Amino acid sequence: MIADEAAHWVVRLSGEVDSNEREQAEAWIDADPRHAVAFVAAETAWEASPHARLRDVLAPAPAPATAPASASAMAARTTVKPTIMSRRSLGLSLLAASTVGAVSLGRVFLAGSDRHETRRGQQSVARLTDGSSIALNTDTRLDVSVGSKRRLVNFIEGEALFTIARDEARPFIVDLGNARVEVLGTAFNIRKRTDVVELTVTHGLVSVIAADGRSTRVSAGKTTLIRPDVVATTDLDETLLRQRVAWQDGYIELNDETLDQAVAEFNRYRDQPILIGDPRIASLAIAGRFGVHDSDAFVTALHASFAITAEHTTDGVVVLRAG
Repeated sequence: MIADEAAHWVVRLSGEVDSNEREQAEAWIDADPRHAVAFVAAETAWEASPHARLRDVLAPAPAPATAPASASAMAARTTVKPTIMSRRSLGLSLLAASTVGAVSLGRVFLAGSDRHETRRGQQSVARLTDGSSIALNTDTRLDVSVGSKRRLVNFIEGEALFTIARDEARPFIVDLGNARVEVLGTAFNIRKRTDVVELTVTHGLVSVIAADGRSTRVSAGKTTLIRPDVVATTDLDETLLRQRVAWQDGYIELNDETLDQAVAEFNRYRDQPILIGDPRIASLAIAGRFGVHDSDAFVTALHASFAITAEHTTDGVVVLRAG
């Protein structure tokens, strides 16, 4: 089974290995994207285990009989030497963990990966060596590795617009934790919320593979909501499609969102939040187009349209109330 092999390689690579064994491990991971997923899940279980956390006080186990007498540690990895007991007992827990949902593909890169991130209110563009680009919205973190056989992203948090150069020999894979997205060349937006991942395809076709292995194909003009137990796809009209990616041009587009929803959008870019101090106004329908950093214009428009008052506190918080 793939999970068995992944557990074997994680335990083996946690000790000292020679270049031949390292190449064997890399070849196995490169052979199939499923190998990468299984390896990362197993590695995650290893690093979360008490054996890994106590590695500094546990005595190292003797190397297996098949291991070379002298070898160098695997490049770009911290050497972890489990005890004899941990090698045996942890193998079972690795097996179990490598079959369950949340994995981090970004951690599988044996040669390391590049971290791209923005702070609250920032936006940036990461240009990859394969010609692809990733536009990062506010408060976003992801790890990227472009290899010879695959291109992998561990999407940690936030929102990003991917424009992927087509390469049939190297699929582009985005790990979302509870699912993964696989493409050859296309454009799509991903927003990772607290309880759901929102995928919007603007060009081409992508595949969404859920934690249970089921695959859903999503074409341009569609959006998919990804939850641990369900993947649901719907069509978007031109207005909604433009709204989903308006942030890349520096705007927030509101199309009859509630005031509560609109405030949440602006708060993504603010150091201090806007608060609704009167629940009676929270469900007001709001429409308009505002700069992501122009919440003052938003507050002014609320006063002009709904007579909503705004209290500005000394620490920068804005409290909205009915006029």
